[in-house]
Amino acid sequence: MRDWRTAIPSALALLCIAGLAWSIHRLQQIDPFARLNPFYAEAGMGNVMVRFTETEVRARQVDQLLWKMKVRRIDLARDRQTWLLDDVQEAVLYDEGKPAWRLTARGARYEGASRFLVVAEAHLKGEPVQLYCSQATWRDQIRELQCTGTISGSLRDGEFTADALRYLGGEQRLIAEGVRLTLRTSLQPVAFLQTEPPKPETSAQNAKTRRVEVTFRRLEEQQGKTRIGEGLLIRDGDTVMTADRAEQDIEAQVIRATGNLRVTDPRVELSADRLTIELKEKRAVLQGNVTILVKPKESEEATDAQPADEETRSLKTEMREPVQITCDRAENLYQKKVITLTGNLKMVQILKEGGKTRTLTAQKAVYNSRTEQVQLTGDVHGVDETGQELMAPEVLVSVKEGDEWLKITQPGKMIILVEDEEETEEAFQPPSSPPSPPQQGQR
Repeated sequence: MRDWRTAIPSALALLCIAGLAWSIHRLQQIDPFARLNPFYAEAGMGNVMVRFTETEVRARQVDQLLWKMKVRRIDLARDRQTWLLDDVQEAVLYDEGKPAWRLTARGARYEGASRFLVVAEAHLKGEPVQLYCSQATWRDQIRELQCTGTISGSLRDGEFTADALRYLGGEQRLIAEGVRLTLRTSLQPVAFLQTEPPKPETSAQNAKTRRVEVTFRRLEEQQGKTRIGEGLLIRDGDTVMTADRAEQDIEAQVIRATGNLRVTDPRVELSADRLTIELKEKRAVLQGNVTILVKPKESEEATDAQPADEETRSLKTEMREPVQITCDRAENLYQKKVITLTGNLKMVQILKEGGKTRTLTAQKAVYNSRTEQVQLTGDVHGVDETGQELMAPEVLVSVKEGDEWLKITQPGKMIILVEDEEETEEAFQPPSSPPSPPQQGQR
């Protein structure tokens, strides 16, 4: 009997433990919102388990914040996985605990199972872009933002539209497809060759309002330091530039373009293997198989039917027909108005009358459009349409209308063709058209 009584406390303890476990199990089965469901159903919100108004919601992974939103209303659906957020007044999306995007939106939906946050009619602000899109999806596990539908916004240097846009967190890469960008300032070095004398400087306001349209098949910006574009097309007034690929170092302010590089405008057509623009140095450089076609003005072509007589001929009247230039490298210091051509330099002009040509070869040519002078150096050799030749180490030419001259500063050689029956003093006068023999110089 005494042994049975000693077992009673142990049996009571086991019974209490079993009852506590059963109570916990029952509590886990109780729906805390069950009593609210009939009221929501009567109000036409049968799929809503609970509603919050004027509140802030935060999503976390362990101790790291994924996103937070201040909203007018939040509905938790009966599946306990879907949150419906109405009127997103302020929100922040985090990348590795740091704010990556700030946004406002008409509404949002969060799918807890897939960890997708879908935002409708969103206005987003990140670095370096501000944009609007009709739908944005944020995958908080991999920190990826994807915008679809109507997309428009602004970068640091212009406004844009796009067909699609993605932000890859961690890598801090911004990728856009089908981009159409309007810059606020002119891409001055695109024209490259300034064949006309410098014009008066425009005001700063006019420079800002000039439109330059740029389109990319694909545009990518990496960590705000490098911008890479594929399928480039630039329209700057009458100037059009195309390239397969363009890369911009944003910090160094250097742009490099390669692949099917072409630039055309009413006065110049050019192509090369690559183009480098140094914005800080105000320098544009073409390299590799450089080909430049300098075309006359339309007004000059219109007067081409009236050939100038010997008294009215000048260096400029002789340039009424296109000139083809080839070289290894062309550099344009576009702020200083100085163009330098080097390496296997050759200029060819094909005349309409008779198809005859004028040619000029040299190692280097420097044209200063402020002074309108050309300096040719390195085995300068010119042949005009009649076969007359000029050979010299260095030649300086002024093409300024009304002040045209040609000067040879070092010993050179000229070959002048003279008809035997007309050996007069005038027959030995050097022709005035380049690259004919000089008006001033040594023979």
